[in-house]
Amino acid sequence: MAENNVTTSHRPGELEAGVSMGEVSMHYIGLILKMYVNPALGLSGIFINLINTGIFYKMGLADGVTQNFLVLSICDGILAAAALVNSISYIMLNTVYSRGGPITEHLQAIFWASVISWPFSQIVSCITTTVIAVVRCCCVALPFRVKHILTTRRQLLAIAFFSLCVHAVLVYIFHPTYLLYIKDPVTNATLVAYHGAYYDILNIFTNIFLYITFIIVILCIMILILCLNRSSKFRNQFSFVSNGSEKKKEKIREVRVVQTVILVASIFIICNTPTIVLSIVRQVTPGFSVDGDLRDVYDFFIIFVETALLLNVDVNIFIYLGFNSRYRNIFWKTIGKSSP
Repeated sequence: MAENNVTTSHRPGELEAGVSMGEVSMHYIGLILKMYVNPALGLSGIFINLINTGIFYKMGLADGVTQNFLVLSICDGILAAAALVNSISYIMLNTVYSRGGPITEHLQAIFWASVISWPFSQIVSCITTTVIAVVRCCCVALPFRVKHILTTRRQLLAIAFFSLCVHAVLVYIFHPTYLLYIKDPVTNATLVAYHGAYYDILNIFTNIFLYITFIIVILCIMILILCLNRSSKFRNQFSFVSNGSEKKKEKIREVRVVQTVILVASIFIICNTPTIVLSIVRQVTPGFSVDGDLRDVYDFFIIFVETALLLNVDVNIFIYLGFNSRYRNIFWKTIGKSSP
């Protein structure tokens, strides 16, 4: 993994001389994403996940699936809020308050608070998505063995246990003594920076964690798709069963839950793929870092990764509306309309 000395809240406001047209395009696309798209996605993500949280709470927490989606919505809402605060402080630091002053130091503190809170909420979100996928995979593949073992309470304890273990490592990495205060001789402004050695530790740890969750979720998706196809063929062979029978309704509900989990997990994989790609490219490409020769390209990919993660935060509501009838009914009642 490429090394970098420090990580700060300020990025170069202008491109260096002699850059290619491709780098110019990436620079301006990155600015549009960071200053317009990401704040909009962050703001919408807050409202969307407030809606998700309220609806899942109304649905009740007796069901493990509903409980886990509630936890996921809370974490995604916190992640969206952290991203919004990060974008606003970034914009202000690089425009209105770019020349330093007391307000600049406060903005940098806010910026770093959002940077620190981001991985905390993201990790709980990753763990929750993994637990959702694993539990549903086990229930489909081994229904009679695990339904009484993987209870709602135990699922919540699993999320809490793994989250606390990972957060303990993050607390060590984000210890305040690792922050540096650098005075810019040109602007006379004091910049808050994070020691590069510990930032590399953070990158290594989060990458390993993400690789593990990535592999687990992909395996679960494959198993769920195979089981869903097998179940579909079985239902077609016994299509004579009455449409109104309780067994038929229960089977349809089970299929809908599996479809919801597959889609949520698939969106998780798609939106986290840029993070995986960024990690791999950074390890194999010299100069692809915050202060390397390819820093402009690196900056663009960092912003693009943020955009992809925010899309993950925002789009789950459409899956819930499409595949969860209870969620859909409560949603339409909440906004004062009958379900279409």
